[in-house]
Amino acid sequence: MGGPLHLVGLTGSGCRIARDGGGGYVVNHDADDTQWQRVANLPAAYAVCEQFTSRDALGLPRFREQA
Repeated sequence: MGGPLHLVGLTGSGCRIARDGGGGYVVNHDADDTQWQRVANLPAAYAVCEQFTSRDALGLPRFREQA
């Protein structure tokens, strides 16, 4: 990554969004600080955090396909 990380946001689900020294954004949802995922911009960072929380949610029922 491009230098030290500066915390930008913390969501209610525990997802952390930081900006690195190179101007990029990274996201971390684990307790392990070494696993950061690089994203394109701040809205993409929040979208990745939403994906982390949606993994724990139940899926919607699927309708049967007509043959």
